[in-house]
This record gives sequence, C-alpha cells and structure tokens, in this order.
Amino acid sequence: MDDSEIIELLKNDDTRGLEEAVRLYRGTAESAAARMLSDPADREEVVSDTFFKLWRYRHVIDPEKSSLRTFIGMIARSCAADRLRSLKRIKRQEVIPLEENDIGVDVDYDSAASKEHNQRLIVSCVNSMPSPDQEIFVERYYFNMPVKDISERHGLRPKQTEHILAKARKKLREELEKGGILL
Repeated sequence: MDDSEIIELLKNDDTRGLEEAVRLYRGTAESAAARMLSDPADREEVVSDTFFKLWRYRHVIDPEKSSLRTFIGMIARSCAADRLRSLKRIKRQEVIPLEENDIGVDVDYDSAASKEHNQRLIVSCVNSMPSPDQEIFVERYYFNMPVKDISERHGLRPKQTEHILAKARKKLREELEKGGILL
C-alpha cells in the first residue's frame, strides 16, 4: 500500500490506514525519538504519541506539502521535544526533605471533621504570617519551589530563606498545638 492509499484511508476514518502507517513508519518515529531521548520507555511513549497525533490530525495531511514519512517524522520530533521538556521540568522540581516537612505534630487526616478543623487552623496561621514570610512559606510548601529560586525571587540568601521557613514551621506547630489541633 502506498502513501496516497494510506492517507485516503486515514481521511476516511479507516483504522486500517493507521495500522499500515504504523507498520511502514514506526521506524521513522523510533529513530526521531532515539535521537533526543535515551530512555526506552520515553522513546516508546513518543512513538505512541506520534501515531495518536497522526490519527488526531489525519484530516490535515497534505501529500503535496510533504510525504507521509516526513509528516510522521515531524510529529515524532515534536513529541520527543515535548517529552524532553517535560522531563527537564520534572527534574527541576525539588522534593522537600521529610525532616523539613515534619513540624513534629501527628495529624489525623482520615476524619473529615478533624481535617476541616486542622485546615482552618493552618490557613489562619499562614494568613497571620507577615510578608514576605507568608509568601515564602506558600511558595515552598504549596508550590514546592526550591529554596534557591525563592531566595532569588525575594533577594535573600538561601540561609535567610531557610531561617524564615524554620521560624514559620515553629510558629505553625505552636499555633496548631494552641488551637487544639485534632490528632
């Protein structure tokens, strides 16, 4: 089956066209993915995404502008670049260490009533923090921003930011204990 027949099947919503495109041009998609990604699972995901997008955009294929192989290669490169950006974004996110996340109070997260009460205490405590402490606390523990980024954003040294966060955690623990946190 040649490209024009495959494109015709695709444009007529016939899945046989997609099956034939996968059979003929899977290697093209794999090659494009392999040039940008080292992990086999990421490459396989790109290949799957490529043919998903081929099906999704089947009605815009124009054989006069490019061959089916070129069109699939272009989709594959785009999918690989998207996956690469996604991986870089994931790597930039910093995991907050357990010891920094622990305020020394065991909280009941199962009971709806205690969860609501505890959330009100936390919101009240965070809202009572002065600026920029409140913003720093929210950026760190709600938006999961790295200390380095927070420091740069507020014109502080990382040690100053860590000190503000430690102070805020201590205040939060005291307010939760004083406010009758439900354990």
